Amino acid sequence: MKHCSATCSRSNHTIGAMNGEVVKVPLISVVVPVYNKISTLSASLECLYQQTFRNFEIIAVDDGSSDGSLELLKRHERAGRLRLYRPATPGPGGHAARNHGAEQAKAEWLVFFDVDDLLLFDHLSCFADGIARYPEIELFINAYQKMKEHQRLPRSEQIQSGVLERYDALMAFARYDFIHMNGACLRRDRFKALGGFPAERYRRGGDIYFWLKTLCNLETIYYNNVVTSLWQLEHSGITHDRNNLANIHPCVDVLSECENNLPWRERRQLRAAVNRKVLSWALEKKRLGQSIRRDLASIRCSSMRLRHWLHMAMLLVPYPYYDKLKKWLK
Repeated sequence: MKHCSATCSRSNHTIGAMNGEVVKVPLISVVVPVYNKISTLSASLECLYQQTFRNFEIIAVDDGSSDGSLELLKRHERAGRLRLYRPATPGPGGHAARNHGAEQAKAEWLVFFDVDDLLLFDHLSCFADGIARYPEIELFINAYQKMKEHQRLPRSEQIQSGVLERYDALMAFARYDFIHMNGACLRRDRFKALGGFPAERYRRGGDIYFWLKTLCNLETIYYNNVVTSLWQLEHSGITHDRNNLANIHPCVDVLSECENNLPWRERRQLRAAVNRKVLSWALEKKRLGQSIRRDLASIRCSSMRLRHWLHMAMLLVPYPYYDKLKKWLK
């Protein structure tokens, strides 16, 4: 069943000459970081090969795999299905590999894909259609859905499809994470101007930091409410590692970097978005018995929402009553 009603109305590529041959420049570069993903790699790559939109390239960056992933990628490279890179010194996690892949990209647009997850066959065509309709916009978002044990989980909130001004995008982010790594298509020049992903700064949450920073730097984005990617939660090793929660949420740094450049209304929405992420992280840390003192100190009380205050109350409840209150709020 097709999940995107509109398809790309033009290929939007340039034609040049190289050694007397006509060269087709891809519209989209799909960057695929890989580190020991042999159990999911074949299925995830097949999702790319089956895309209805064809004017794209795949850039795989192996980050030192030792489980057979590299050998599989080499076979696909020999078959001409992707370009493979293996940095001499593996970077700290997937962000370094993503940045390396973006440097090798030939296309004007970047899409990132984690091979833990799955794409529906119209994922790229929805991006291409948006680019064709709104060439002035630099970030396109497709909706995603979480999966657990092969079952799709209910979507908590939804945004209407269409162009979002920065205020509306920040207000939406203050409610929930509507951007996922697999569901974004960003102009390559903008990605470089933003400095790429924070490869060495954070153990977890660097993607949230980057997307929130991106929203602060763009006047408009385009959001497509149709689900085109599936996030398989059981494969999220970084999320499951309690050591990655040691510091406060990285999005706090977005405040110091961006809020002074925003008008008051947008600044208030940014603070609310940061509060939401900090409180969510603090709730997880409390459940694990970790200190939340620094998290609470970073909260901006002037931008709290009602649900934020409820989460704050949960953090102040003695631990024996915490689980009961959590269940009641659900």
